[in-house]
Amino acid sequence: MTNGLWLTPNKYLDFAEAVDRSRLTEEIASRQAAWDWTGMMGLLPDPDPILRKLGDGAEILESLTADGHLCSVIQTRKLGTLKKEFQFEPGSLKGEKPSAAATKLRDQLVEDLERVDLYHLVSGILDAPLYGMTPVELKWAPGQGRVRIKDLEVKPARWFGFDEQNAPRFVSQNNLWEGEELPFGKFVIARHFPTYDNPYGLRLLSRCFWPSVFKKGGIKFWVTLAEKYGMPFLVGKYRTGAPLSEQQEMLGRLAAMVRDAVAVIPQGGTVEVLESKGSGKADIHSGLKEAMDAEMSKVIMGQTLTAEVGDTGSYAASKTHDEVLEDFRDGDQKLVKTAMEEIAWLYGQVNAPGVPTPNFTWHEEDDPKKETAERDKTLKETGVKFKKGYYVRTYNLQEDDFELEGASEGGRREPEKPEFGECPHCRSSFAEGVTPDTADRLADRLGKASLAASEAMIEPLKKLVNEAKSLEQILDGLLDLYGEMTPAALGELVSEALTLADAAGRFEVTNGN
Repeated sequence: MTNGLWLTPNKYLDFAEAVDRSRLTEEIASRQAAWDWTGMMGLLPDPDPILRKLGDGAEILESLTADGHLCSVIQTRKLGTLKKEFQFEPGSLKGEKPSAAATKLRDQLVEDLERVDLYHLVSGILDAPLYGMTPVELKWAPGQGRVRIKDLEVKPARWFGFDEQNAPRFVSQNNLWEGEELPFGKFVIARHFPTYDNPYGLRLLSRCFWPSVFKKGGIKFWVTLAEKYGMPFLVGKYRTGAPLSEQQEMLGRLAAMVRDAVAVIPQGGTVEVLESKGSGKADIHSGLKEAMDAEMSKVIMGQTLTAEVGDTGSYAASKTHDEVLEDFRDGDQKLVKTAMEEIAWLYGQVNAPGVPTPNFTWHEEDDPKKETAERDKTLKETGVKFKKGYYVRTYNLQEDDFELEGASEGGRREPEKPEFGECPHCRSSFAEGVTPDTADRLADRLGKASLAASEAMIEPLKKLVNEAKSLEQILDGLLDLYGEMTPAALGELVSEALTLADAAGRFEVTNGN
């Protein structure tokens, strides 16, 4: 067995040498030690590339939501999460059931949160992808032998910054340069994709800034184009030798005619209406608007078809786009779950240190997949019979939580109901190995023969549907269809069966069976 490892041709690591454990606790890569760190005082500058070029703060992003399309896609993404129900479950150690103390802590937290507008709270947390982060202040008040949560308020992200250690700070009037330290248990900050270099989080709205600006400018010129080419041009021709005053009077009346469509022209003058033929120019502005809307849709929702269907597309493409949107919403749910469980953890540290804190769960997380359930329903309707173990594995159910339809109390399935044209007496006798009697054989013969006769009656109808080229031909063919059928065979068979059944019954009664 080797006692070392050659790291490079000239460097050998001997495993027998003692490891310098003291260096394991050191931070090697830090801002102060990095080659590009110039040193600074106060809060870290916001590294958002859009805001840095604009020279403005994050407050400029709030004005972007005035765009109708951007506001719509934001609501589409947020409402997909806001419509779902959630709850807190008692915390527990792995493999153990929740203790009485954990259940009590959960009940106390739920009781305090009944007075909090949780819909508004979750909506505020879902703004973190838009602005990079969402600070939530916890307001406490003593009562009933514990420190209760009085309210949970979402605060503007522009009020907060980060120091050199990436610790959040409150930028107050008293300390604009370095900010104030946040006390333990007072704030929870939900952040969207934060990094060491950018603790402020990834802002999606800043990526929508230029598309929104270009769209606004395009619409402005589009309106000007509509005013210029959307109405006809009025050309007035004055009589030869008309004085300047008369020309000015005609011009004024033509200008009024654009608004009122009525004008009085001096004698000898004429008015011509020239229609504009520059409609193709409007397509440029329309295309620009659609392109900018598509860019904002991709930034907020990752795709475009759930916001704008367009002239082309397919079911497969729209389904793929919808799955992309669901992936974004799944990320939003995890963001909310992380923030809410941090609130629950702080609540536990303040009121019951050492007790497992409550877990935040969405109701849909453990539900069976809808598509799988619909598929199984279709298969069952076609005759597929699933066993109990399948439901346990597929839907994560407990075996003692349900019974299959038609099963007895002891867990055994009850005998299946006979299908049409099937004799239950014959089936049970054959299954138990009992020799069928005269009635059994008669019933079996009647069932098989009747089924064959029924198929003979349906066959002409199948032939009509397959050969018809339109619905009208099918309707007309139904009038002549019954002429091709011969139900006499079925009637003769039934008559024969009734006669034989009567004779068999008399025979069995006579012989005491």
